[in-house]
Amino acid sequence: MTTARNVRSASSAWRELSMPPRWAMLLRRREILVSAAIVVVVAASTAAHPYFWSSGNLAFIFADSVVITLLALGESFVMIGRGIDLSVGAVMGLSAIVVGFRIQNDGLTLLPAVLLGAAVGIVFGAGNAVLVGLVRLPPIIATLGTLSVYSGLEFVVTNGNQVDTIPSSITSLGSDTVLPGIPVILLLILPFVLVSAWVLRYTAFGRSVYAVGDDAEAAYRAGIAVRRVQFLTYVISGLFAGLGGVAFLVYTSGASSTTGVNDNLTAIAAAIIGGTALTGGVGGAFGALVGSVFLTVTLTAMSFAHVSDVWQPAGVGVLVLLAVVYDSRTRAGRPRAGRPRRRAKRQRGAR
Repeated sequence: MTTARNVRSASSAWRELSMPPRWAMLLRRREILVSAAIVVVVAASTAAHPYFWSSGNLAFIFADSVVITLLALGESFVMIGRGIDLSVGAVMGLSAIVVGFRIQNDGLTLLPAVLLGAAVGIVFGAGNAVLVGLVRLPPIIATLGTLSVYSGLEFVVTNGNQVDTIPSSITSLGSDTVLPGIPVILLLILPFVLVSAWVLRYTAFGRSVYAVGDDAEAAYRAGIAVRRVQFLTYVISGLFAGLGGVAFLVYTSGASSTTGVNDNLTAIAAAIIGGTALTGGVGGAFGALVGSVFLTVTLTAMSFAHVSDVWQPAGVGVLVLLAVVYDSRTRAGRPRAGRPRRRAKRQRGAR
């Protein structure tokens, strides 16, 4: 009895010694690493161009990151569930166009505009949800198809026109600041980030999303409605894309048939840089926010360094590749859901 207790004590002590300190574990969190990278980029850019740290430029950076943050939030739900949504930019563009014309032609005010944008996003997100969750098409094929369909609808809805008359009562939210360098629009989206973080971390649905992304078969055997979870993640992605369309109008005061055409991969890049894994089961809302700000800061720094716009997408691609390589190295060899350990126990029992 004493021997067994001593063995357990020694084993516990060894585990404590072998575990990295808490500060080292914190430093491994992607949000902290990316936040540190933001500080480095800002410091280097400010040293070369002092205006980079001005309140006007900081407000521009935060306001510019709002739309991508909303798209990356929805993308994170889908990717954590081991899916992908290539149509978020097109859905955002459709929302901006539909809501923009209602504001421009019918005098729609802000709150109804937000509700309309959310409804547009949910409708088109549900289209993806049906194809992936019910028809069972591979996510990349389904959303690549809807990307083409939704992008074509942008041209149909605009009919050669564009949104260019948004009242200042709405656009002021994209330019006014509550504090130097902190735009109003940034504070308006923070509740969405907080609610998303709470849903993913503390609700049964959030835990189900992680379970489906980690191992859909095991989640099904545990009683989780896998199809329903997948369906809802695409609806949520559409919802955030629709809200992103309204945010785009607030920030840019206009929209056209090409709105959102380059934002699909940018949203995915922000989610990946923020720590959401392409393989599913890993990610979070705060990572989407940090990844979006990091992308915006980096692209702004490239502009200050007189890097041509042609090369900026290549820079984003390099950042995504680095993030994926980092993920593959830090997560390589980790057992999923403890299955190797259970297999080993069964083998010992058989002997």
